[in-house]
Amino acid sequence: MRKATTALVGLAGIVTLSASWATGLAPKHSAVTGVHILSSAKAGTPVAAAPPKPSGSSKTSRAAKTSSGSATSAAAKKAPAAPRSGTVDGAVVGTQYGSVQVRVSFTGSKITNVHALQLTDSSRTSVSISAGAAPTLRQEALAAQSAQIDVVSGATYTSEAYQQSLQSAIDAAHLG
Repeated sequence: MRKATTALVGLAGIVTLSASWATGLAPKHSAVTGVHILSSAKAGTPVAAAPPKPSGSSKTSRAAKTSSGSATSAAAKKAPAAPRSGTVDGAVVGTQYGSVQVRVSFTGSKITNVHALQLTDSSRTSVSISAGAAPTLRQEALAAQSAQIDVVSGATYTSEAYQQSLQSAIDAAHLG
């Protein structure tokens, strides 16, 4: 029973260390900037291998030799970092018809989704205009992969506020 407990404690330590190392790649001060980044690691997903240990020996193994016979360092064979992914809330942008705010989801440097958290709502007319413009603005943002999108005719205030909120989210996530 004691060996099983020791093995579980040791495994838990390795998992904790690996998770700490993996999450160390995300920004640390998200609350200050309003950035909400979610880790791409999920329960049951394999965690990236630990970084290679520094070699204290001058001996070169066969596995560390290239086809030309020259030695390569362990640091040069470092595994690439897993792409980061998450969501970022853009700034709340006020207009005379209400506020607009978007949430951007991303993987690596690619915007994978844009969701309107708030759209203008000062009247039934502004709600209707925003609701009609939102799918077009989302589609434009995904196609452009930026906030450089066209204004939707008849929804100028909503479109401009959407662009501003989108740009703030892109800036906060360092996507552009």
